[in-house]
Amino acid sequence: MKSENLVWNRRDFLKVGGTSTAALGVAGTAALPIAAAQAPAAQASTPPDTPYPKLSIITPYSPQKLAFAARAGYEGVVVTPGPDFNPNLSDSAIDRILATARNAGIRIVSIEYFAPNHTDPDAGKRSAAQAEFIRALEFCHRLGCKFVGTFSGGQPGASIEDQAAAFADVFNEKYLPVCEKLDVAIGWENYPTGVNFASTPAAMQAVFDRVPSHRLGLEFDPSHFVRLFIDPVSAAWQFKDRILAVHAKDTEITQPVLQQVGIAGKGWWRYRIPGQGIVNWTAFLTVLLQIRFNGGIAVEHEDQFWDLPGSGNLADFPQQRKDGFILARRFLEQYLPGRQA
Repeated sequence: MKSENLVWNRRDFLKVGGTSTAALGVAGTAALPIAAAQAPAAQASTPPDTPYPKLSIITPYSPQKLAFAARAGYEGVVVTPGPDFNPNLSDSAIDRILATARNAGIRIVSIEYFAPNHTDPDAGKRSAAQAEFIRALEFCHRLGCKFVGTFSGGQPGASIEDQAAAFADVFNEKYLPVCEKLDVAIGWENYPTGVNFASTPAAMQAVFDRVPSHRLGLEFDPSHFVRLFIDPVSAAWQFKDRILAVHAKDTEITQPVLQQVGIAGKGWWRYRIPGQGIVNWTAFLTVLLQIRFNGGIAVEHEDQFWDLPGSGNLADFPQQRKDGFILARRFLEQYLPGRQA
């Protein structure tokens, strides 16, 4: 794509973003009852594809949760694995999933598959993990999706350079041929954990320097950068050509606690729904619109303020969690075109 095609003028932004100083004042809080503000029920068909980001939610699979996402005004879902949604399903089971999505009026945008440690130091575990992830790529293709979210792997005690080389080798030698054959891509979320070493810009760059193919990219989550005191907007500009999917999650930092316990302490930060933390969403989403990102912007709801503890295995979301998703959509839709007529 030529570089001039990536530049939108002011009129484009006004047509697409719909943002203004006045609009920012309506974010986050709203008069109750929240449930009454849900969007009208969706038509029983998959939403048409658009050149814009797909506002979505991350959810385990269930017919009730897919139906809620559509009623709440979301265009898509990003689905996590479970007993009723995994690479071992038969073709008929996958057909039923796709029919359920169509009947709900929702798009399955992509899938998540974080479990395998692609670079496990144990050769047997490493081989099994890579075979498992290839099945996840095939599962993605069978669903008609184009993207699988994952982690970058981890080798305790190894240097960033050595781990970057190991992960790059796995992708280039094992995953890239499969991705090209199936026309899918993968990207890792920048969540800081032992089995996901590439959670900082320096580590990300070390991987991309070794992987020319853009079938490997990022599942970009601004909230994780915030709690590492890394500017997510600067990181988004740096890796604008590698952002393949986005998690919409915010981070709140409680300064009085931080001043007492320091960054090694606990309780000074927590994840929030978009608009209720300190992420600069205006600037971050401008990056995505500027680069014409049209993948999923998926709300990853880890906000305990808007949730009911112990409800994760329920077939449907509790109303408290639904309220969080509704508020997140209400906030983000200021900046995005949303569901197309």
